[in-house]
Amino acid sequence: GVIYPTALQTVKVSPNQDSLEVPYIARNIEATRAAYGVDHAAYASFAGATTVTPAQLRAAASTLANIRLWDPDPRIALATTIRRQSIRSYYTFTTLGVDRYRINGSLTPVLIGARQLNTANLPSTNWVNEHLQYTHGIGAAVIAANAVDPATGNPVFVTSNVPPASTSGMPALTQPGVYFGIDDPGWVVANSKQTELDYQVNSGPHAGQPVETHYKGNGGVAVGGVLSRAALALRLGDFNFLISNQITPTSRVIFRRDVMDIARTAAPFLSFDNHPYAVIAGGHLEYVIDGYTTTDQYPYSQNASSFSAPMGGLPGSFNYARNAVKVVVDAYTGAAHFYVVDPTDPIIQAWRAAFPSLFTPSSMMPSDVRMHLRYPPNLFATQAAVLGRYHIKNPASFYSASDQWQVSPSSGAGTPNQALAQATVTDAQGNVVSTMNAPMNPLYQVGSLPFANHQQMMVSTAFVPAGKSNGLQNLSAFLIATSDPSDYGKLHVYVTPRGTSVTGPAQADAEIQQNSKVSSLVTLLDQHGSSVLYGNNLMVPLDTSVLYVRPLYVSSSSNPLPQLKDVICVFNQQVGIESTLAGALADVLGSGTGGGGGGGTTSHTAAYYLNEASTDYAHAQAALSAGNLGDYQKYVNLMNEAIAAAQKALAKK
Repeated sequence: GVIYPTALQTVKVSPNQDSLEVPYIARNIEATRAAYGVDHAAYASFAGATTVTPAQLRAAASTLANIRLWDPDPRIALATTIRRQSIRSYYTFTTLGVDRYRINGSLTPVLIGARQLNTANLPSTNWVNEHLQYTHGIGAAVIAANAVDPATGNPVFVTSNVPPASTSGMPALTQPGVYFGIDDPGWVVANSKQTELDYQVNSGPHAGQPVETHYKGNGGVAVGGVLSRAALALRLGDFNFLISNQITPTSRVIFRRDVMDIARTAAPFLSFDNHPYAVIAGGHLEYVIDGYTTTDQYPYSQNASSFSAPMGGLPGSFNYARNAVKVVVDAYTGAAHFYVVDPTDPIIQAWRAAFPSLFTPSSMMPSDVRMHLRYPPNLFATQAAVLGRYHIKNPASFYSASDQWQVSPSSGAGTPNQALAQATVTDAQGNVVSTMNAPMNPLYQVGSLPFANHQQMMVSTAFVPAGKSNGLQNLSAFLIATSDPSDYGKLHVYVTPRGTSVTGPAQADAEIQQNSKVSSLVTLLDQHGSSVLYGNNLMVPLDTSVLYVRPLYVSSSSNPLPQLKDVICVFNQQVGIESTLAGALADVLGSGTGGGGGGGTTSHTAAYYLNEASTDYAHAQAALSAGNLGDYQKYVNLMNEAIAAAQKALAKK
């Protein structure tokens, strides 16, 4: 049972693996591609050109205007949102999600977070405050991620303050109470005799006076009679709950307040993405959570543990995954709806048969929630890792692995001297096989696919040649998943020509690090109590070429309040750093006709004017948000003039 198979493997199979194992490799390829849902990915060639034509720049104007200048990293946009929009010490933000909304009629990238209760920082820690009066957060903060206040470098909030106010066409919050949130701890009793604090009046003769409310939702558990109340007191381990005269039978105890906990408790047989995000829909805040069906029993499929993908909320061992469910949790009531978005998945079919009342068809999802669905990052990262190896369909080529890819390394967001993160690769038994650079995280952007003219939410990642040395970092391909309702979940793979070198994300990072102008500015800014932070390096396809954009922020070392200071652009080996995106783009795109980053530096070009129009648009939005209609009109006029100048420049070509 041991000697014969070992001898057969050694003498016959190992010397001829490439031919003898062909049928088994073929089955593994077919099964793995199907199990991870990458078998329907669309492939296209991507030239990786070193030049940009005027027509391509004109087609990319909307994409360039939507480049995300604010990074949701906790040290960057989240840090400044907490300090600028918490308003009171007893509010906070736990995370910011990347989404898109129509701002002044245009699809715009945003960062959105719910203003949750910060129970650890109440003005006075007594039992009534902790459990009866401070019961909820209020509203949300929404940043226009492609805009910046030109005077201060601060973000432009299109939904802000307490009570929450929306501007620039953002939907209003008519029921802003946040009783359920992300990592929301502790328990509260809502709708007791004690009024619950909403906010304090900001101005006027009643400034400082509290605006209070009583909970009218059906979240949590009704206190009920004496026996029920005693049982709840035992469950909470709190004797005050039993004896307080503020609590009535109609009061509601909310003790499961974390939306992830709600989803896991209702459907423990599903896995959940660890990136829930808030959505403004129907005047309420809703949280969207991606639910997965997984198994490790799919025949012939490769186990995910052998890939170097960040699993996030996915289990440690599986060889099949589907994003079969979108969970939508109301921030006011805690009501969770499980919408089945992949009814073809056999696993969710079985669970629907077992629990028919739990699941709802996706057709029942409100349209204002559907418009904000995103392709899930945990599944996307896994699919990218799978495609690195399994884009090769020919068994012989798969065995030689000469064209194998791996997800590009990246330093991510952080300090200028931050090194590439490391990760370990394990086999199916969990044994460490090798150590390599950690793959970049999926990045959300609003833009258009190459050769398309349709702005939508996309998530992307990049591939470089695979190898144990991690020495090659040129772009082999990149993967994009779309999130529009019309083509949700479609995977697009763009492959660069073999034998050519196209700048990859890590190479673009290196170009930034070794650029003398960037280094001198960073040295100047990163001292005397100030710290420099980089945002993620964003890859922006321009039909046949690729542009990289990386924001640079400056923050106080002792009291972090990051502000956008400069924008860095990389095109080929050309690096531009300026105080505006328009300036940095003009540095590297040059004339915008054939020279790419090194072709020219003339300022009166189509590229220059198009990017000036983008900056004028951002300034107009900032003025509108501040209520300065005079400046708003001024910048709108400047934007129109820049667009007209760009058209003239293109006509001359």
